[in-house]
Amino acid sequence: MRRCIFVLGTRAQLVKIAPVLRLAEASGLRHTVWFTGQHRESIDDLISDFSLNSAFVLPARHKERSSIFRLLVWVPKTLHDCWRYVGSVKQWTGKRPLVVVHGDTLSTWLGALAAKWGGGDVVHLESGLSSGKWNDPFPEEMLRRLTFRKARYAICPNDEAAARMERYAGCIVINTQENTLLDCVRFAIQQGAAHDSTGDYFVASIHRFQNIYSRDELARIVDEMLAAARFGEVHFILHPPTELRLRKYNLYEVLADAPGMNVRPRMPYTEFLALISGARAVFSDGGSNQEELSYLGVPTVLYRERSERPDGLGSNIVLRGDVNESMESFIESGKIDTLRVPSRIDADVYPSQETIDALLRWSGASGQET
Repeated sequence: MRRCIFVLGTRAQLVKIAPVLRLAEASGLRHTVWFTGQHRESIDDLISDFSLNSAFVLPARHKERSSIFRLLVWVPKTLHDCWRYVGSVKQWTGKRPLVVVHGDTLSTWLGALAAKWGGGDVVHLESGLSSGKWNDPFPEEMLRRLTFRKARYAICPNDEAAARMERYAGCIVINTQENTLLDCVRFAIQQGAAHDSTGDYFVASIHRFQNIYSRDELARIVDEMLAAARFGEVHFILHPPTELRLRKYNLYEVLADAPGMNVRPRMPYTEFLALISGARAVFSDGGSNQEELSYLGVPTVLYRERSERPDGLGSNIVLRGDVNESMESFIESGKIDTLRVPSRIDADVYPSQETIDALLRWSGASGQET
């Protein structure tokens, strides 16, 4: 039986793969989680939050890779170490390991490259998503397209993504119809995380490269969050790279000292889900947030020009560029509230189970090996 190596690097990746890891343990799938350390702080909290018992290989250093310089130093060492680990597993087991990478981060591409160099087969989870423009969002779209070319197996969350990956010769494709994040939201709700009623507060979560590495863009977002704070408390979730840029551009105090603004550090997943599920509306630029909020039906303004995900668009989620008025007017008029739709967490789709079934089949644990 082939061994599975999950190569992860960020909080969002661990959140999305958490229900898969829980099922991997229950099913007896032989696996380890090789953590790159792209995000290291609070990872232990997530492991505890989801009650994960998988074997984790964690980096010794605990410093967050929150600047471009630190990432540049981290990349070659991580690629080398991951390549050696994949190669050692192949040598130890005598079989090509399945190297599971997720999404569109630097860790995704490094894991895929290390898998090919180390003699493994790449399994790309959340595969086939594309914005249709090679450099937007940057660098995620480029990392996705590079990973597509390395994938032996593609696990796709919708029909369009599956059709895209079927164009790659030799790639085995399955379509789970939804993302594994749906199972994360279900898990959090089972833990009592969701609110039963809508609050009068807002939540903001901004961290994308294109938003935080432009002073003008970040200042515009800060101004709009200050405008939103006139209508209800804004819980601004502070990602480490975002904090660095806010301080560099002298915007941190402007935000933190404003009336109605609650600047908060990142929090455990179930706590964060409780916060966004009870919000009047959410302001975000994250793909994972887009999916979570599409399941919850919470009104959302997405600070991106385009998205590779269809989730929620045309329903409860609107791109900022499609709001043809000031944020103050959009909130004051009540238009933002008309975006609210019923939750769809009860959909009869179980993407994490389908993912595990495929991994068991491809690894040979189910009596077959592809």
